[in-house]
Amino acid sequence: MAAGTATPVGIGVVGIEHLHVFELVDGLVAAGCTPVAHASASDSLADLYGTWQASSEPVGAEAVLSDPRVDVVVLAGVPADRADVAVAALEAGKDVLSAKPGVTTAAQLARVRGAATASGRRWWVLFSERYANPAVLRAVELARTGAIGRVVHVEASAPHRLSPDERPAWFFDRERAGGIVVDLGTHQVDHFLAATGADAADVQVVASAAGSTRDWGDDPARAGFEDVGELVLAAPGVRGHHRIDFLEPDGFPTWGDTRLVITGTDGRLEVRIAVGDDGQHEPAAVWITDHRGVHRDDEVPEATWARDLLADRADGGERFMARDHAFDVTALALQAAAAASGWGTA
Repeated sequence: MAAGTATPVGIGVVGIEHLHVFELVDGLVAAGCTPVAHASASDSLADLYGTWQASSEPVGAEAVLSDPRVDVVVLAGVPADRADVAVAALEAGKDVLSAKPGVTTAAQLARVRGAATASGRRWWVLFSERYANPAVLRAVELARTGAIGRVVHVEASAPHRLSPDERPAWFFDRERAGGIVVDLGTHQVDHFLAATGADAADVQVVASAAGSTRDWGDDPARAGFEDVGELVLAAPGVRGHHRIDFLEPDGFPTWGDTRLVITGTDGRLEVRIAVGDDGQHEPAAVWITDHRGVHRDDEVPEATWARDLLADRADGGERFMARDHAFDVTALALQAAAAASGWGTA
């Protein structure tokens, strides 16, 4: 429920094209929201969603946006289509929570920003590799409170499992999906801004790259699909090196072996996924290396993004994220994608 009220916040979903929709809605429902209606062109996922949230009515997109019971519109459609729906939702007086990437072009981002400014409503993008990962939240908290001195470097790698036969056709179309830097790169920009506290206006894209390492043979629909990418970011006194890919081997027990290393003048923070002797993954943990030695930090916070979102919606606060954060992250990712050289280019 919204903070300070007894009225449940209604959720309307437009676009059920990616499994991220289940993460977004699950968080909001756990925080007290009520699923009201959903619209999707993907029958298989829409059926699964409808079974999961039986109180949600299957309707058209316009019906979702015009429903007075819907307060927050959740977007998980084809990435290139999300901006149009976001603008329509904002103009209808709804707040918007989008899966990443929230948009795929700079022109789309400008339209969403204009609609958010004019309406006064909120446009959030859930960068789940931080907001839904307690270990990353803790590492950022430690970095920002001076546990390792002044942060001078951020290094992150984010290999993802591709599982190509389980992906929809749009996923391999750069125009529809946005490309690897616009997609996975948003997590990396979010990590850099959060860990360093840098003002987005002071961040420079030093270098970026994207490309394809696979030979898809006689499958022209997937030819040229970007499965590797890189971003090098810099702000006053700090740099970031970030690698993203879809090369995680199928043998790893979860979707990707993501790593984050934050280096400061007095120590280092590392977030990594542990794999036990049985080959199964364990929750990500924070390791601190400082002048006392190497130790594991077990003060892992609860992921509160959904409750924070509802509290911000109620009073205009910025607990979940600053009003401009999703715009800043997306703008830098788009800038990096536009400047990207080919992978392996000398």
